[in-house]
This record gives sequence, C-alpha cells and structure tokens, in this order.
Amino acid sequence: MIDLNDPIWRAVHSAGGCVDQQLRRLLEGEGDFRENMDELAENISHQLSWYDATAYVLPHLARLCQRLSVEDKLYLIAQIGPAVAAESQVSLSPDTKTYQEFHEGLAPLAQEARELVERHMERIKALPKDLPLFFANSALALLWDRKHAYYLFLFAPWDELPAMCPECDWYEECMDFSLEEEPEFVTPGPLDEEGVWLQKLLTAIGDRDLLPRLPYLYGTCTCPECRASGPLWTWMDRAFEEG
Repeated sequence: MIDLNDPIWRAVHSAGGCVDQQLRRLLEGEGDFRENMDELAENISHQLSWYDATAYVLPHLARLCQRLSVEDKLYLIAQIGPAVAAESQVSLSPDTKTYQEFHEGLAPLAQEARELVERHMERIKALPKDLPLFFANSALALLWDRKHAYYLFLFAPWDELPAMCPECDWYEECMDFSLEEEPEFVTPGPLDEEGVWLQKLLTAIGDRDLLPRLPYLYGTCTCPECRASGPLWTWMDRAFEEG
C-alpha cells in the first residue's frame, strides 16, 4: 500500500487527476461517502478505460472496506467493478509495482464480495434501482473473469453484441441479442462454473435482463460464411480487439 504522501501519486494517471485527494476525503470520512465514492470511481473508470491509478487505489479501498457498514460495502464493491474489469484490457507485468498493488488490493476486495454474496443476499436485493445487477457484474469482475465482466459493462443492456470468426474473419458488429427472436448465429450451451455462479446470483436478485442471455453468452457462435464455430466469448473478444 502506497502512502498518500508518496510522490508517486503525482505520476499515476486517472481521468481527471487528483485521485489522491479524492481518496483522502473518502478515507477520512469527509463529506458524503457515496458521493465521494462516485467521484473516485468515475475518475478511475471513465469510459471503461484502464488507469494505473486504480492499482494504487485498491489496497486503500480494501482496508477502508473492513470498517464500513454492509450497505456501504455493497456500494463500494458495485462502484469499483468497472475499474477492476478494465484491467483485463492491459497486460501488467508481474514484476511491476502497478501489478503488485493491483493484486494486493484485489484479493481482500474479492473476499469482501464473496462474503457479501454468501451472507447478505437480502441486502443486495434491497439495493435501489439497477444497483443489484451492477453489484453482480462487479462481483464477477472481482471473483471470476475480468474480461467477461468488462464486456458485460461495455455492451449493456446486451441487445447487440459483436462477433468475429477466427477462421475467415467474418465480422458482425451489431449481432441481434435482444432475444425477441432466437439469436441468428448463436446456440445456447451449458454454463461453466463461472456461468453457474452468475446464474445463481442473478436468479437470487430477481434479474430479468442478463439472466435469460446467459446460456447464449456461454454458448457457441457459428460463422454463416465458413461454418466454423466456437465460444461466443472468444468471438466477442476477437471482434473487440480486431473489428
């Protein structure tokens, strides 16, 4: 954990700068917790971009989380999810301080998310508006595949998804995923361990948007041109990176 007086805070990047000042207000309880959390989260996840300030912020948030109420823990986990998911878009070298700080903060925050899901489902369900679903996706980012969580944040509300065939480069930028009709190029498949976990969580919070799409997200995409097939997640990944 890097002290807030360390000069490194002047070198790390965030969307709006001054992340150390925002973090200090949050840690010292100055002002409204949720407003401060909103400002910090936006600063390190603007447009779902990766900012290296995230790595240095996470250990401080993990320590803060230990002394928060359940309601504020839920809010913190929900808000930090996009920044954590954005790490999937970079390749951090394990011998860098950024990588080390990121994982120092990630591990205890993941444990907090796991305990909230296991022990406080009723409070998750009681969160206002769309926050239960947002929390679920953030928990996915902390506990499972961060790239999957990133795409769920990026492409919400999931009416359209991209796909690219790895064999012939067939590319569909806006594949209909509204479920008004059966998806044209995707067949549902069995859920893996991650999918089963997410299905259970979405069922528990009463979600009706992402839940019916899960069998397709974890299903198989078939190319209409060369008839090659493969996991939709993989084809989405290729479309995002090369489309």
